[in-house]
Amino acid sequence: MAPCRRFVIAGALWLAAAVTGSAARADAAPPATIDPPQGSRLALALLEAEAPAGRSPRRVRVVPRLGAERASILLRSLTVPGWGQASVGRRGAAKVFLIAETGIWTSFTAFRVQEQLRRLTYERTARLFAGIDVRGRNEEFRRIVGLYESSDEYNRLVVRRDAANLYYGDPEAYQAYIAEHELKGADTWAWDSDESQLRYRTERKRTERAALRANAALGVAIANRILSAIHVARYAGHPTTTSQSWNLECVPVLGDPVAFHLGVRTRF
Repeated sequence: MAPCRRFVIAGALWLAAAVTGSAARADAAPPATIDPPQGSRLALALLEAEAPAGRSPRRVRVVPRLGAERASILLRSLTVPGWGQASVGRRGAAKVFLIAETGIWTSFTAFRVQEQLRRLTYERTARLFAGIDVRGRNEEFRRIVGLYESSDEYNRLVVRRDAANLYYGDPEAYQAYIAEHELKGADTWAWDSDESQLRYRTERKRTERAALRANAALGVAIANRILSAIHVARYAGHPTTTSQSWNLECVPVLGDPVAFHLGVRTRF
């Protein structure tokens, strides 16, 4: 019986040591942490409750994600600036972007109309005062029509000079180059006066300026879409229905029963 008794006592001591060690490890283990979902106030409250006294709870880094709804709102702003703002209830900002977009496309249309009208004007000037129709011609030909008094002057100063530089000492190649590159037939012109030529050049410059302004308006339209998308990205995950409002308020003055403060309060 003595060996059995010693075996039972040893087993009891081993079991007591195992239980004591488990309890010590449980006490030393840190409190369980919870990885809360994005924007979860309940999870943050649980973290604060589980934090030890005198220690701040573990901070949760909220990383915005591009979900389907957020992507849809951004796409709306990229398509029509202000549409995304209107979708999340930012009506004041939506009006600003829509008004800007309307002004941009109005300017673009006006510049395009100016370009077409001025183009028709200098084409008519060339036809009436230089005897050449520049419709359907490339921009380089339109430019040299305004630079030289006549096509003969162009042939003499440009074509013959280039032929001499390229084929000096080779008369046959010189004449072949001139015959191939000189202006003749329907490509000839002669301005009736310097005033008409200067008028043509001025009208062409105005046409080019209108075209550049139209292209600049397109650039501003792209910038407006980018700004609208950046702006709405701040509110895409937090839709609100508040809108801008103006209220007239009349508040009595403390200490003076007959005095009032009159003012206007706006809300965005």
